[in-house]
Amino acid sequence: MIRHFQASESLDAMMAALQADGVIIVENVVSQAGLDAMMDDLKEDIAEAPVGGGEFFGGAMRRIHGLARRTTTVADIITAPVLTGLGDRVLLDNCRNYRIQVLGLFQVWQGGRLQPLHRDIGVYEPYVLREPGGKEILLSWIVAVSDFTAANGATRIVPGSHTWPRERIAREEEIVQAEMPRGSAVVYLGSVLHGAAINTTDEPRSAIVSGYAVGWLRQEESQLLDCPPEAAARLPLAARQLLGYRAHAPILGWAENRDPDDLLAEREPDVEAEGYKVQSLQNV
Repeated sequence: MIRHFQASESLDAMMAALQADGVIIVENVVSQAGLDAMMDDLKEDIAEAPVGGGEFFGGAMRRIHGLARRTTTVADIITAPVLTGLGDRVLLDNCRNYRIQVLGLFQVWQGGRLQPLHRDIGVYEPYVLREPGGKEILLSWIVAVSDFTAANGATRIVPGSHTWPRERIAREEEIVQAEMPRGSAVVYLGSVLHGAAINTTDEPRSAIVSGYAVGWLRQEESQLLDCPPEAAARLPLAARQLLGYRAHAPILGWAENRDPDDLLAEREPDVEAEGYKVQSLQNV
């Protein structure tokens, strides 16, 4: 079972469930009007994208990336207070700020196969290995753009798998589906096993697949290429910082002796030699 919360409920209660189970569902994260506006902006991109994706994506998935370049409406989603509130609690013990890890619209169509169960932190193995109980580097989330049901392939999740050793295999009875209404988000730790299910209906199941990564870690999807400076400049400050237009304070990721966001905002440089004093230095 996955515990459900309303977006207006206590973040402390959500965190307690997230730490225990590795996954929660939060309802009413995104407004219906906001989702409608985003889908209207993306309708041409959706129509042109192929359905496929190979073995990992189940063979019947349509994916559109670079969302922040294609629609400014996604800014309200990636900065949703409940998502960033959980991001703060999960990740800021292991970084100074965090960034979007991946950002795409995924549609699961009829006729595919089960996506293999996987962990989002797997893209960093064997170089970064999170052991059970260790500090988190990823907080993933999927926003339902259409209702998620068992019939249309709602994401399969294995609650508690964040506490397992990596070699532990999930049994079928341990797998549940993240059924939830449109506008909800399933939020899960990067060490939780999950994967798309099979859609047996005539309509696609649509979702925004995203999440946050600690700011010192390379993003899985390069948001600075997917949303170049001229597109990022149209977004609110908080959204473009989440995309990566921000140094991991005080100096990691600077450009032209500035925090990257200063280049967009035309502020005075704020990355200086003094920033290096946070490191362990030895006098010679």
